[in-house]
Amino acid sequence: MLLMPKKVLLSFSFFVFALYVKGQTNMTLDRDFLLPYQSDLNNKNCTVFTGILPYDKEKVEKALPHDSSVYTDYVFKKKDHLVSPRALTATIFPLAGGSAGYDAYGKMATYDYSGGLHIDGKWGNKFSFEADYLGGDIYGPSFMDSIIKRYKVVPGLGYAYGSLSTGYSYQYWDGYLSYTLNSHFNFQLGQGKQFWGDGYRSLFLSDASTSYPYFKITANIWKIEYVSMVTVMQDAEAPSGLVQDFHTKYSSFQYLSWNASPRCNFSIFEAVTYDGDSGKNVRGFDPGYLNPILFYQSDNYNIGDPDKSNLGAAFRIKAARKEQFYGQILIDEFKLQNVIHSTGWWANKQGIQFGFKAFDLFNVKNLSFQTEIDYVRPYTYTARDPLQNYSNFNQPLADPEGANFIESASFLTYYKKNFLIQGSIVAYHYGGDIDTTDFGQNIFINYDKHPNDYGNHVGQGISIYLATVGLKSDFIISPKMNLKAELGLYEILESISGTQETSEPYITFGIKTSLGNLYSDFR
Repeated sequence: MLLMPKKVLLSFSFFVFALYVKGQTNMTLDRDFLLPYQSDLNNKNCTVFTGILPYDKEKVEKALPHDSSVYTDYVFKKKDHLVSPRALTATIFPLAGGSAGYDAYGKMATYDYSGGLHIDGKWGNKFSFEADYLGGDIYGPSFMDSIIKRYKVVPGLGYAYGSLSTGYSYQYWDGYLSYTLNSHFNFQLGQGKQFWGDGYRSLFLSDASTSYPYFKITANIWKIEYVSMVTVMQDAEAPSGLVQDFHTKYSSFQYLSWNASPRCNFSIFEAVTYDGDSGKNVRGFDPGYLNPILFYQSDNYNIGDPDKSNLGAAFRIKAARKEQFYGQILIDEFKLQNVIHSTGWWANKQGIQFGFKAFDLFNVKNLSFQTEIDYVRPYTYTARDPLQNYSNFNQPLADPEGANFIESASFLTYYKKNFLIQGSIVAYHYGGDIDTTDFGQNIFINYDKHPNDYGNHVGQGISIYLATVGLKSDFIISPKMNLKAELGLYEILESISGTQETSEPYITFGIKTSLGNLYSDFR
């Protein structure tokens, strides 16, 4: 392990001191609240790194033109301003929400209500902090119950306590302490989510699972943004449902993004996951992964380390003023010879994403369109030791569907002032397991259980088609509180082996505080 320079250690010590003071720089991950910024952030003259979320609020505000339109806040009338050195400001408000709906397939009324507390603030121009706590109950619909039963969690919110008959309860919290050393370096310690990529999905790191503890260093030098992050993840398979019985694992992530030109951005990605406390030997956290410089993949091979590694590359090309193409390639394992000869070798584990975005479509202001295709081969993200798979709290860290699928996601969105309307179609074709035979969709299974070494392909196993068609309308009440009213109409269509076909219409309406994107368009 390389020793850190004294100046870095001094900066880190100063950051730890910030734990005793109070200081908001992170923007929400919720796409509805980010919508007014997207057109300006994605035009060819903007240099903000849009593939690294959450965004830094001050960087985004500085990059926006003076005539940019944003949502009106009907609760907090005054805009946030930078505070002077030595000044402490803080905001505290309750989190609350409730929604009701009807599941036509299950023929039952549904509900979801929650409550909690939010605090954020700043100490001078360098320190900031934020914390959220949210607890709630959810009852139905039937497609959500099937997800909860499989993963034992309310998607994106934590462990699910209860049952369909009584309703499920959950508790969620996130927060961070942030110290900005200068215009080049930021240090952040917290519990939360990240999203790396320009798509609806990410093959690298998404916000699908619940929050997790992390320490993150962000560096901005020249035309490069570099993020190094270590995290503590959990496996929540323990039958007791008690946190003390969950297994701990650790992950390390690196992401380097380069604005090669005003139109072109290229990025590289690396992740390492390793088991922390299962078996007879308790390994604990490996301090070697605190080194933000090394590329761990090559280092692991050099020391004979069996830790699970993933590599990736991404691009974004602004083809016109407000249109762009984007994509990712994820490499888990592969042998070039088997890839070239298309042998279908089980350990050729890769994923590919390709997408397109357009803003002010057809010269209609605030009308946007996005479409993408995601393709992930069987057994990608899996490991010999299931605790080393690419997941957190029983949910995949990348696409929530896992592996062995091809997916298409398209969205047409229009907003005016504080009103938003969106039509969406998210469709999958994936291969499910047959009895106990592992065909590569479930990333939580030991990959040694694969039945065939060769001839593996996307969709193998039980052929399942799943589509979620939606139309929703939002009214943004308070951007600062992430408070909105939402009416949604959805239909989930599923076909199993071309014979078993189901349709699940669902309607919901509610007013709620959103702490991020929540996904239910998967199985």
